[in-house]
Amino acid sequence: MQLATVWNQHIQHATVRPLTHDDDDLIYRFQSAHPDYYEHFQDHPVTRREAIQDLDDVPVNATADQKAYLGVFEDDQLVLIVDLIIDYPLPSLVWLGLWMPEKTLSADRCAELYQSLVTTLRAADAVQLQLSVFMGDRNAPAFWADQGLTKVQTTTVVRGDRTANVTIYQDKFAR
Repeated sequence: MQLATVWNQHIQHATVRPLTHDDDDLIYRFQSAHPDYYEHFQDHPVTRREAIQDLDDVPVNATADQKAYLGVFEDDQLVLIVDLIIDYPLPSLVWLGLWMPEKTLSADRCAELYQSLVTTLRAADAVQLQLSVFMGDRNAPAFWADQGLTKVQTTTVVRGDRTANVTIYQDKFAR
């Protein structure tokens, strides 16, 4: 199933498409405009190499064909990057590795986009979505709680020689 195609059937006033290495400059510009995100786990602004590495990175025990790295566009402008790993860490579960909205996107619009993603994932027979939030993030916990996600665990992640505390949230899709 082409996730972007299905999402386009459930989203209004936007278009979703896979991001590829043809979009490297766009991805880098977009991610570099979010320095606060990177301050949680690294001591420098995102580099071009780090930004575009997201296109290919998959977690341990996942394969490249499980990854969906998607851009949401409004009026031909990238407004949201979404990095999903399908059937990870277990079948019918989805790991949301990155949800990076444009700073000008309202919380209500972000919520609409998330709900359209949930509808899409349910159509793909997913039963649950999980994600992690850095402990120092002041906005994400309230946003995800407003979307109905619940905290399931606090843990520490290691990136290079740095560590960060994160909270894992989940959304069990109602059937």
